[in-house]
Amino acid sequence: MRRAWAPALLVVTTSTAAAEPAPPPTLTVGAAIQRVNLRLGGASTDHVDRPVVCVDVRVWAGFGIESCGTGAELLHHDEGRQMAHLRATAALVHGRVPGGVGRLRVGAGIAELQVGADVPGLVFGAPTDAARAAVAGPEAVVQGQYLVPLRGGVEAIASVTVGAAYFAHAHELGEPQERLQPLVSVEVGLGW
Repeated sequence: MRRAWAPALLVVTTSTAAAEPAPPPTLTVGAAIQRVNLRLGGASTDHVDRPVVCVDVRVWAGFGIESCGTGAELLHHDEGRQMAHLRATAALVHGRVPGGVGRLRVGAGIAELQVGADVPGLVFGAPTDAARAAVAGPEAVVQGQYLVPLRGGVEAIASVTVGAAYFAHAHELGEPQERLQPLVSVEVGLGW
């Protein structure tokens, strides 16, 4: 009878070499980062001495709802040219950038352009109040955001939005306006 045997070989290795560098950041489709953020800033569409206030809520994955405006009749009663926005947003891509995360989103919704005292509701046709103060219409935007982690799940956020709104009856306002209204807004705030 023949016995076959193989010596047991135990190899223990250690390495003093540095760990490999992390791979470059990759972009992820539709990724979400935070649930709610509150931002303050300014917009090209507003001619009142009030900041733009934005509340942004992520509903599911990279989809959310955002509302921006100066808070007319809620936070102040100043008259003048200003625009309020309510839009659905969708994250296209996000990725790591130096110091934080960059995110690109698109949005579509409704905007209200007012040139006088705010009136209740949205008017999508010709202005109905005596002062012909406000009209509403569709809008579309592209938004870039930069998020920096702070502590306890809170992030600082900077946002730049570029887009346009169309108001079919803007020329009928008490202070006639162009139908196509380009917009740019910049805000900073906190998200969690």
